[in-house]
Amino acid sequence: MNLPEAIEEAITSARARLRIGYPWWLRPLLLRDVAAITLGRCIYVRHDIRPASLERLLRHELAHIRQIERHGLFGFYWRYLAEFGGHLWRERSVSRAYRLISFEVEAAAAEEGL
Repeated sequence: MNLPEAIEEAITSARARLRIGYPWWLRPLLLRDVAAITLGRCIYVRHDIRPASLERLLRHELAHIRQIERHGLFGFYWRYLAEFGGHLWRERSVSRAYRLISFEVEAAAAEEGL
């Protein structure tokens, strides 16, 4: 895959692994419109993602890897799920609850640049 040098360097320095396509065990757990997901240091990206949106998407997912480094693996996922649950309880909307998670707000801001 031909990625910009800055993205390649960011992936390498984060010790991340990029996988195109979801493994069989993950597919049933994802909503249909999920473009990518980060699990630990592994970034899974939909196999049919448009190359034009891949760079922006990888910036987002690399932000999650930095967040995991900052909070620890279990701390990150615990807080992520707790925030999602709290927002879902208040908002009654999965998409709105997702967008309000502080980690997602930070990752969305990172999409503009590393």
